[in-house]
Amino acid sequence: MAVRVYNSRTRRLDELTPLSPPAVTIYVCGLTPNSHPHLGHARTFLTFDVLRRHLTARGYAVRFVQNLTDIDDKIIDRANKDGVSWSEIVERFYGEFNACARRLDLREPDVVPRATEEIPAIVEMISGLVASGAAYETADGVYFKVKEFARYGELSGRHVDELRAGVRFEVREQKNDSLDFALWKKAKPGEPTWDSPWGPGRPGWHIECSAMSRRYLGDTIDIHGGATDLIFPHHENEIAQTESFTGKHPMAELWMHAGLLNVDGQKMSKSLGNFVPLVELLERQSWAAIRYFFLQTGYRKPTNFTDEAVEAATKGLRGLYADLELLRSAAAGLPARASGPIDSEEFDALLDDDLNTAGAIGWLQKRLKAERAAAARRDGSPLAAVALVERCLEVLGLPPTAELAGLGPTALEVRLSDDARRSLATVAGNGHADDRALIDKVVAMRVDARTAKDFATSDRLRDLLASAGISLKDAKGGTDWTVSAPA
Repeated sequence: MAVRVYNSRTRRLDELTPLSPPAVTIYVCGLTPNSHPHLGHARTFLTFDVLRRHLTARGYAVRFVQNLTDIDDKIIDRANKDGVSWSEIVERFYGEFNACARRLDLREPDVVPRATEEIPAIVEMISGLVASGAAYETADGVYFKVKEFARYGELSGRHVDELRAGVRFEVREQKNDSLDFALWKKAKPGEPTWDSPWGPGRPGWHIECSAMSRRYLGDTIDIHGGATDLIFPHHENEIAQTESFTGKHPMAELWMHAGLLNVDGQKMSKSLGNFVPLVELLERQSWAAIRYFFLQTGYRKPTNFTDEAVEAATKGLRGLYADLELLRSAAAGLPARASGPIDSEEFDALLDDDLNTAGAIGWLQKRLKAERAAAARRDGSPLAAVALVERCLEVLGLPPTAELAGLGPTALEVRLSDDARRSLATVAGNGHADDRALIDKVVAMRVDARTAKDFATSDRLRDLLASAGISLKDAKGGTDWTVSAPA
């Protein structure tokens, strides 16, 4: 099955057709470090981390670029407020973001270009736009002529007149049309500056991404990503200036946008008191549970973050690891030849379909329980099943164990009492197995008894397990067990 994603440019599911297969180029608009990174950042960057992992697992050679906007008005304002240099603000909050990214196991981009280190590429593009008549210089900067770009508004799906009516002039901007946007901002007193043909100043926000994506990925790229709130004006402006400069359409074949985040049903805002720095949240929540929470919702849908939702995600993830540990117990001691092929086709197909992580997690949970039941009946291939689950977890960016997920010991927490252990070991004939393996053995014996219609033995084994604090649930696919009470 081909990889398909919802393309914001065409407003339909489009197939990924790499320009130079098997290479896939991805550019994601990165952080502007003027304050603490937050959950909204996590949601966006997790989305593209999973996309990259999936495409890599599918055999594509992914080149992933994620920029850093290390100079803008808000960074300068924050520096003035705190009485430090603009670079100190950048390093403080970008360092915080990197620490969070490592905690969330986000793979590092292949390239992280910084706006202030890409001035030559930015100046080259602006010069070309001025020379072609697509941009003009004024007393305070260089601006792009929106009216000269016929396709302006196509990405956001809005007409130019509608967009113009909702735009206001920034203070001191001297431009010819309200929709025109700054490519270069001439120096103001006290601001950091770089040299250019138009005098000292600094780049506008939009031009940096056009220059950097072009420098590191080429005139046309396969996938351009970011959060939904970047569609207008940022991505609309990127398209206009890039395609005007290169003369090539489209700038990106596929435009992917991650949905926005609410906290307790409201937009995240410091004024509402619901803004929590990501670093603080990761100190009190499992990083893997945060990933799991976001993966349970389609990446394009708005997500509502609540403490209850994260608790539910944590519980679900604990259950997944408990099932996986039971499967590992069933596989323990089996020879390598007992392992079969890893069949991830259904899982991969779900991610091929617009990165359906919610469906992929649901499939993984059901498959894991089915494999556990098969292992209990002794007609499965637990080694292959463990390998399959671990492969799927890797694609989702989840670790192979509960301990690595920051959830502490194995979620099932099986601790049989001495009396319960002796009783089960006597029936199973194995006093050396660990608690989980011992329970699995007795459950398998009961399954055999039920299959043979030996209901007296089946009931006796059920009662024995119940006295050990183990609750059974018989289903069409097999028998599942949980710890119902302390043994």
